[in-house]
Amino acid sequence: MKREEKIKSEKDVTEKIINRVSRIEGQVRGLKIMLESKKDCSLIINQVLAVREAVAALGAEILQDNLICQMSERKKIDEKQLRALIKMK
Repeated sequence: MKREEKIKSEKDVTEKIINRVSRIEGQVRGLKIMLESKKDCSLIINQVLAVREAVAALGAEILQDNLICQMSERKKIDEKQLRALIKMK
């Protein structure tokens, strides 16, 4: 992979992750507003579950992107570290 392509793809991945974090940030702000305005408990729980799923998906995406990056750079992936990352889910 050429250096320019690598930089561009790293930039794209970083931008994608930051966009996802921004969406999660918006969900959490919405949750705070719901709590402050004393919304129904079931609505709040649904929002908490949505935030939790979004954070889990973010973690999975970061892990996947990291593994792809390591494989494309032909770095040796430490099996112990990989197993620890998989258990995090």
